[in-house]
Amino acid sequence: MKIRFDGREPRCGPAGITLTEILISIMILGIGLVSLATLFPIGLLRLREGARYTRSAYLSESGAADMAARGLLNSKSFTFADLLNISPNYTLPIWYPNAANNPLVPGGYNPLIQDSGYGAISATPAYGPFIRYVPANPDPNAGVDASQSGGHGLPFAYDPLWRYQTGIYLDPMDNFNGVAGAPPEARFGSGIHTMRTESDGFFASAHGLQRLTNFNRFSTIGVGGNTYPVMPSSASVPSIFVSPEDYVWQDPTVNNFYSQQGIPLGFGGTPVTTPSAVVPDLNTSTAQATSAQVGQPTNDWRFSWMVTAQQASTGTGAGFDGNIVIFENRPFTYTHVQNLTANYFQVDGETVVEAVYGASNNVWPKGGPGYGAGADRTVLLRWRNTQADPVLKVGDWFADVTYERNENLVVSRFSQTGTWPVIGVPNPLNNNEWDNLPAQRCFWYQVLKLNPAADDPNLAGYRSMTVYVDRKLNAKTLLNGTGQPIFQNAALICPFIVNVIPQTFFVR
Repeated sequence: MKIRFDGREPRCGPAGITLTEILISIMILGIGLVSLATLFPIGLLRLREGARYTRSAYLSESGAADMAARGLLNSKSFTFADLLNISPNYTLPIWYPNAANNPLVPGGYNPLIQDSGYGAISATPAYGPFIRYVPANPDPNAGVDASQSGGHGLPFAYDPLWRYQTGIYLDPMDNFNGVAGAPPEARFGSGIHTMRTESDGFFASAHGLQRLTNFNRFSTIGVGGNTYPVMPSSASVPSIFVSPEDYVWQDPTVNNFYSQQGIPLGFGGTPVTTPSAVVPDLNTSTAQATSAQVGQPTNDWRFSWMVTAQQASTGTGAGFDGNIVIFENRPFTYTHVQNLTANYFQVDGETVVEAVYGASNNVWPKGGPGYGAGADRTVLLRWRNTQADPVLKVGDWFADVTYERNENLVVSRFSQTGTWPVIGVPNPLNNNEWDNLPAQRCFWYQVLKLNPAADDPNLAGYRSMTVYVDRKLNAKTLLNGTGQPIFQNAALICPFIVNVIPQTFFVR
C-alpha cells in the first residue's frame, strides 16, 4: 500500500470535473455556436446575391435578344404608335407628334434625337412642364436636340413596362392640375421639383430622360366619342420586360388535374394521383378542370428590366450604346405631390438628389472654375433635410442623370465656345478635356464605399454623403475656388435596381 507523505491513504477512482472546467467548456461551446449561427444569415445573403446575378444574366441575354429581334428601338415604330392615336377630332399634340400626322410640328419629331421645350416656352403655358408640346412656330431654343451632342443621340429611358402598368400616356382624356389632356411626362430621373433652383433663376439641369414607349394601349373614349385603338402587340409588354416565370414544383399530396396524356379530367382524361415531387409541374390546370376553365400561366414579376441608351450616331440610327437595367420587386406606382411651389408627380422608387461628381476642396486650376483634383471616383450626394435619407449601400447602383432640355441653358451652363459666360473649362489633369460635358447624360456607377449621411457642412438645411464608385467618372462637376458646384448635377438613386449591364443594341 502506498502511503502519502501526510500519512493519509490516497483515494481511489478518477477525479471529478471542477466548476471552472465546466464554465470554460460552456464558453467554448457558446463561441462555436455563435460562429456557426453567423453563417446562416451570411449564407442567405450569398444565396440572394447569387439569385440576383443569375437572373440578371438571364434577363440581360433575353432582353438584348428581344431588343434586336423585335426592333424595339426602330424610330419608325414610335411613329406607328403615334398613328394609332389619330382621330379626325383629335387636335391636341399627342405622344410623339410628327409631320406625318400632326401639322403643329413642321419637319417631324423623333424622340430619340429631339426633346421639346417646357414651361411657359410652349404656346400653351398651362401644359408645361407636364406635357410634351411643340407649337406651330417653335422657339429654336425651347427644346434640345442631338445637333449639339457631337453626333450621337440624346440619352433616353426605354421603359414600356412602367408606362403599361401605370397607364400614364399622353391620353387626351387624362387630367392633371386641372388641365384636360395634360398628364405628367413621368421622366426618368427628374429632379426639377426636388432640387434647389439655380443662381440664374431657372431649374437645375435635372429634367430627367424621356421615358419612352412604342406600345400603345389606349382604350378610352376620347374627343368626339372616338375610341382610341389598342396596338395589338401591347399585350406582349408584360411578357417581354419581365423575367420568365419560375417553375412550380409538384406537391405529391394533391392530385394533378391534368391526365398523363394532357387531357383535362372533365374531358375524359385520367387524373395523375401521384405526381412527382422532383419534376417541375408544367401543366396549367386548376381545380375547375371539370369545365373549360383551365388555369393560365402567370408571370414572375419579381425581376423586370428596362433600357437606358442613346444612338451611337444620328447619321445612321442603327446602333445604340446603353445599359440593361435590372429591377427586383420594382413598384409601378407614382405619387401626386403638392407643395407651395410645385404640383407634380413623383415616380415611386426613383429618388433624385444633387450630385457633385469629382467632389474635392482641391480645385484645379487654382481659384476655379475647375475640377476636383485627385477625385476621379468621388461623388458627393446632397439633399434637403426635409427628405428621407436615400437608401444606398455598398454594391448598389446610381446614375448621373444630369439633363438640360433648354438649348439656351445648355450654352450658358455647359458652354465651350469661349463666349460669356464661359461655363466650362478644359481640365489640365485630363488632357484638357471638357469634363463637365455632355449636358444630357446617363452614366451608371456602382458603390464601392460610402460615408454615412450627415448634415452638410457647406449648405444649411441639407444633408449629404460621400460615395466612392467602381470606375473613373465619365463627367465631372465644374467647381468654384472653394470646391462648390457652379451649377448642379443630378443623381438617380433607386434601391430596387440590382444590376446594370452594358449592352450595345442594333436596329436591323
